[in-house]
Amino acid sequence: MNFVLLGFALESVTGLSYEEIVNQAILQPLDMQRTRLTKPLDGEGVIPNTTNDWTADIGTYGPTGGIYTTTSDLSLLARAILNHALLDTSTTNAWFQPHSSSPSYSFAYGMPWEIFRTSSLLPSSKRIQTLVTKAGGLRGYTSQFLLLPEYDLAITLLVAGDGHALTWLREQILQTLVPAIDEITRHQTSTRLSGTYTALAANSTINSSLTLSMLPPPSGLTLTSWLSNSTDFLSLYMNVSQSASRQPGLGKVQLTPTRTKRGGNGEVWRAQFVLDEFDRGEVGVVDMRLVTDVDTFTYAARSVEEFVFFIDEVGRATRVELPGLRVELGREKEEEEAWESKVWMERLRGGLMKPLGVF
Repeated sequence: MNFVLLGFALESVTGLSYEEIVNQAILQPLDMQRTRLTKPLDGEGVIPNTTNDWTADIGTYGPTGGIYTTTSDLSLLARAILNHALLDTSTTNAWFQPHSSSPSYSFAYGMPWEIFRTSSLLPSSKRIQTLVTKAGGLRGYTSQFLLLPEYDLAITLLVAGDGHALTWLREQILQTLVPAIDEITRHQTSTRLSGTYTALAANSTINSSLTLSMLPPPSGLTLTSWLSNSTDFLSLYMNVSQSASRQPGLGKVQLTPTRTKRGGNGEVWRAQFVLDEFDRGEVGVVDMRLVTDVDTFTYAARSVEEFVFFIDEVGRATRVELPGLRVELGREKEEEEAWESKVWMERLRGGLMKPLGVF
């Protein structure tokens, strides 16, 4: 009923019909030529040999669903959402967040999303994946639109007939695709960002550097050394973090993408202290050690955990800025040359290093 009322409100504010609003705001700008609110010719559709709503006129319930479309057109919509063509980056990221909880710890309600969180897709790391989804259906038809923002990945499923087929397809696709995409992403991230960064010529008098390595699962992009003006900053940071977590001698510092940009070609990442392991019995009922806590440590009101990687035209990091420490470090030459060799090898093998998109 809420979507019906929303449709009436939109018509009242714009003076247009709901169909005109959808066409002008979404379908025409995205060139979704095979999507419509009115029934197409029977020869253009898939009509199951069961009781179905192919010819149903749902009238004022149109805003709740009832759109005729294809998986190809839904992929156009998914690309527009993930590429921020409809909404800017911050608004899109906020749109993906839950708005209310549910009785299940793994499910939450969004607007209008159904949001699932699971650790079963990556058995080697047990890293939690967030699936931002929207399901629908009428008699004889079921559908699901899934987004995995972490990978800029979308999956569109439309089933005519037995609705159980959608569940089977979804599970097969997710269990096969996500581990493979995660492995490719780890490989790409390592090739793009891993290596040693040292002070640029303008700051050649200071002894500052850092080294990033992609460690095996469950670890990720990890700081293995970090000097700031001759100070072992990695040890300092870890000692403070371990003290705060009450787990001396455990943990590492990993970098996590924020999915935000700076200066056009700058990718913003955050350093986070992550425990190697912990004894649940020592944690108690409430675990206050949040891996996603950021900006825990600041210097002169700037986060020392912020890393901004500047990416060149072929997708490699050439330098990194540490705003909290007021320093820029350049990627060492051998790392750049290794990247160039890798790019050409991958191109010869079929372009495996192209950025991930929507499948």
